[in-house]
Amino acid sequence: MIFMFSKSKKIKIVLLLPVAFLEACSLQPKTSLPKVTLPQAWENTPAQQFYGKAQKDWWQNFHQPKLNNLVSIGLQENIDINIAYEKLQASRIETKIAYAANMPEINGTAGYSRNYTSTAGIGDVLRPLLGLDQGGSYLEPKGVSYSNFNTGMFASWELDLWGRYKLMRKVADANRQAFQDDIEAVSLSFEAEICRLYFLWVNLTQMVEVEKKASNILKEIETINNASYQRGLISQTVLLEQSNQFHKVFMKYQELDNAQQAVRRALSTLVYNRPDALSVNDQSFSPIDYTQITPAPLKIPSVLVQSRPDIRAAEQRLHAASAMVGIARADFYPRITFSGELSIDALTLTEFGWGARNTQFGPTLTLPIFEGGKIARQVELRQSELKNAGLEYKRTVLNAWKETEDALANYNMTRAQYGDAAQMAENAKISEKRVGASYRRGDESKVEFLVSQLASLDCKIELLNMQQRLMENYIRLYVVSGG
Repeated sequence: MIFMFSKSKKIKIVLLLPVAFLEACSLQPKTSLPKVTLPQAWENTPAQQFYGKAQKDWWQNFHQPKLNNLVSIGLQENIDINIAYEKLQASRIETKIAYAANMPEINGTAGYSRNYTSTAGIGDVLRPLLGLDQGGSYLEPKGVSYSNFNTGMFASWELDLWGRYKLMRKVADANRQAFQDDIEAVSLSFEAEICRLYFLWVNLTQMVEVEKKASNILKEIETINNASYQRGLISQTVLLEQSNQFHKVFMKYQELDNAQQAVRRALSTLVYNRPDALSVNDQSFSPIDYTQITPAPLKIPSVLVQSRPDIRAAEQRLHAASAMVGIARADFYPRITFSGELSIDALTLTEFGWGARNTQFGPTLTLPIFEGGKIARQVELRQSELKNAGLEYKRTVLNAWKETEDALANYNMTRAQYGDAAQMAENAKISEKRVGASYRRGDESKVEFLVSQLASLDCKIELLNMQQRLMENYIRLYVVSGG
């Protein structure tokens, strides 16, 4: 249908266009971030507060060159991170597609066809129309053969009257940024896991050495007790109890050695994608000074929301969901497309020229009249997704709050326990030295001296366990604070 407008009506339409563009701004709902009342300060703030800006290569604060090398290699080789980067690359391509969606489209065509049109039965149709006698015989005309040469160009562009394509670009940008934040979250978790496995490998290696020493000491005690039993100085019960203690320690040594090898293979697989890349005998670890480790910079709750990549990703997905509602609403409104065509059609090459041109230019108005409620349901679906995105954002923030409080509480507890374990280990060393001095003076037996060494080794094992827990809490603080 062609609409004809008077001059006054045309002026009114032109004046209404800005109103239409303002309407485009209202199609996307005004969405604010869900309100989450965060505390002014953490409940479990450490006695030694360490607020500050995070370091990108935070694992370097552990002063372990071997660890730095493992993280550097792993970030390049890890399959999960490479998959995340490919998703980001795909998102960037989708963003470019979204930006190109509203660009004018220009297509060119060229063709040739050889055609034959049959005339069979045409006489039976034309004779009554021409008033001729239908009886008698007649000669059917022959079919017609002809060629067709054509070329042309078609252009179209849809006016973004309601901001549909602008919202599509917003969705693409938000999704791309969310994927970027996802990569940061995956990388942070990956870096933390490498650090955890590395220090577990170091500690298990040290524990294996300690348990090996304990086994050797118990073996020596067993030899002494056998001689004492032969002379009737101790009972068989004491001898058997001592033997059982040796076997228990030796079994623990075997378990620790097996665990150490399992952790080595896990770390090798995580970094190099193969379990045998790290040598079985590789123990080139730098000494760890736990007093010199820089704690993770603690952020106040309001800053934490801006620093954690999972929260930033949830926020971007909320913005994308809001824009999707606007895109769905735009389907209620008409679309205006400007199109034009210039083509040349000829039956012979001699006629193929400007005189055989065909042209077509003008706008096309498309109105949604009846869709069976599909558009309305689509809007409801997008609104539901928007609510879900808001709830996901709120849950992510609350989860970050809880994770941080838990990490701080564990950090405070482990720091205190580490101090106790270090004091116990120091006391055991002092006791061992005193018993050793008494043994050399002849005031203590060798068995008593060896037992004091075992007590010192037990405290050393406990200290190593606390060191591992302390390192895991250091690492956890870096993760929950967003790196």
